Amino acid sequence: MVLAGVGFVAAGLAFFVAGSTGAVVASKSSSGAATLLAALGAASGVVFLLFGLVHIVLAAGIFKLRGLARVLTILLFVLIATGACLGLIVTFLRFSQAGIAWNVSLLAAAAAVLWYLLKPSTKKAFQG
Repeated sequence: MVLAGVGFVAAGLAFFVAGSTGAVVASKSSSGAATLLAALGAASGVVFLLFGLVHIVLAAGIFKLRGLARVLTILLFVLIATGACLGLIVTFLRFSQAGIAWNVSLLAAAAAVLWYLLKPSTKKAFQG
C-alpha cells in the first residue's frame, strides 16, 4: 500500500507538471485550451494525491494495528476489486491482453488482501 501511495503521489505531481506544461504550450494558440489543460492537470493531480495520501495513511494504520484502518482498507479493496471487475468487462469487449492481465492482477491482489484482512486471526489481532 505504501508503494501504491507513493506511485499515486508521483502520478499526481506528474499531472500537475503535465497540465501546466500543456497549458503553456497551448496558450500560444488558444487560451481556452490552455485553461482546460491547466484545469484537467490540476484536478487529476489533486485526485491522485488524495488517493496516494489515503493509501499511505491506511498503510500506517494497518502497521499500527488500528481497527478503523482495517475496516477502511477492506472498503478500499472492495472498491478496487469492483473497479477491476468492471475493467475486465470492458477489456473483454475490446479484447486487450494487457488490459486483461492488468485487471486480473488487480483482482488477485485485492482478493489476497481481503482474504487476509477478513481472517479471524487477523481480525483478532486488530481488536487488541
